[in-house]
Amino acid sequence: MLSQAVCSPILCQRVLTTQSSRGVYNSDCQTPDQHSLTTTRTMKLLSLLCLSSIFTLGLAFRIHGKKHSAEVDVRSQHPNLTGLPDRCNDEGFDAITLDHQGIIYYLRGDYVWAGYRSPATFLNQTWPELPGHIDAAFRIHHPSNPQLHNNTFFFKDGKVWQFHGQTLKGQFLMGERFPGIPVGLDAAVECPAGECPQDSVLFFKEGSVYMLDLLTNIVKEKHWPALGRCTAAMRWLEKYYCFQGVRFTHFNPISGSVPTGYPKEARNYFMRCAGFGHHHGSNSSFHATYQKCSNSSFDGFSVDAIGRMYAFRGNWYYRLDTKQDGWHPWRINSSWPSLHSKINGVFTWDKKIYFIQGSQLFVYRTEAQYVLIEGYPKPVQDELGINGSQVDATFMCQQSSILYVVMGNRVGTVDLVQTPRVLSDGFLIRHPHVDAAMCTNDRIFLFVGTKYYLYTSVEQLATSKHLPEEHNIAIELMGCSH
Repeated sequence: MLSQAVCSPILCQRVLTTQSSRGVYNSDCQTPDQHSLTTTRTMKLLSLLCLSSIFTLGLAFRIHGKKHSAEVDVRSQHPNLTGLPDRCNDEGFDAITLDHQGIIYYLRGDYVWAGYRSPATFLNQTWPELPGHIDAAFRIHHPSNPQLHNNTFFFKDGKVWQFHGQTLKGQFLMGERFPGIPVGLDAAVECPAGECPQDSVLFFKEGSVYMLDLLTNIVKEKHWPALGRCTAAMRWLEKYYCFQGVRFTHFNPISGSVPTGYPKEARNYFMRCAGFGHHHGSNSSFHATYQKCSNSSFDGFSVDAIGRMYAFRGNWYYRLDTKQDGWHPWRINSSWPSLHSKINGVFTWDKKIYFIQGSQLFVYRTEAQYVLIEGYPKPVQDELGINGSQVDATFMCQQSSILYVVMGNRVGTVDLVQTPRVLSDGFLIRHPHVDAAMCTNDRIFLFVGTKYYLYTSVEQLATSKHLPEEHNIAIELMGCSH
């Protein structure tokens, strides 16, 4: 009985609950002879063992919760501990939110799960002042107000708790901080300016959505029947998700529109669950493409007109300029409609992003969401004067209309302001083959296999007699440990 009690975190919590200043233990953990000396000693021993158990579990949780930790977590293959609830069952979550470090938290009842695979912990271990069964939560985006920016807000009934990390910053009534928002919320999610007209928060209750403008405190009520009722909501890497139990829907935060193919199974995407995963049962070739730290080469790198940086591999891409919310592969067509599979080249010019894919050229306007320009794709030969299937990589530098086209060890040029566009002979480089290329403010990147090389100018690239120092793509650009 003693060993079984120690193994139960719930029973440990009961044992450590006192009934009075005399230190009498809660009756749930007492024997009928609760006044006997033997029982008292037994309960003290049990409490010490429970404290030891809780300390051990707590230490494990803290180690696991550290972002980018190099520690090996033995629970990665067993994400549910005996006696604690399982995030992978069919119950769904009360709320989902991120903290200031980009860690995703899944809340249900008195428990919370951190990240992709960790087991449950008590909610008040992470945020001691919070009650259980939270209605909604979100991480606010409000750069003009540093006291609020990147803080996490939790809602229950008519009360609000504000945290920065695990530190309580304030407790309010909803009407004081969020006027015009009804109590008893289903979900909430932030919406920064550029994705919404102004820095805003979307609050969900039953079939209604309340958009609060953080600058004016004006609330607009919307009805999005295509979305349905959200039991939790989350913004991650500029994408918006409405959760309905264990299923989720991607939606537009302005119109509420939903792409085809939704809802989808959340356990395939947002957590590690046995028997689930969109790579479950797939082959090693898929894993090499999907995993950012594999030794597979990349097909393209690019920075768009508003500073978003991407890496492309096969049918997937990674967003590289924002590390706060972690790195995750996304299908190319989830951001660039109609674009599928491997690309030959990518570049940015005139506030647009261009993709060469075989013989076709795709052109998208660079906005909060990319929009395919009407009439595209078009033949690369007609648009750029080149054979797209022979292209290994492309790049353009800022304040220039010259497109550099890498084919084998030759770099040709096309002046995009000229008509018709014609490919020049260009110059030779010391690399026999290049997988991808990119030009930033002061450097040119050439990517070859798992390495990349830096040049300070096109002139250096054209005249260099020796290869510069090689750099590791996985470690230096993808945040990998090796």
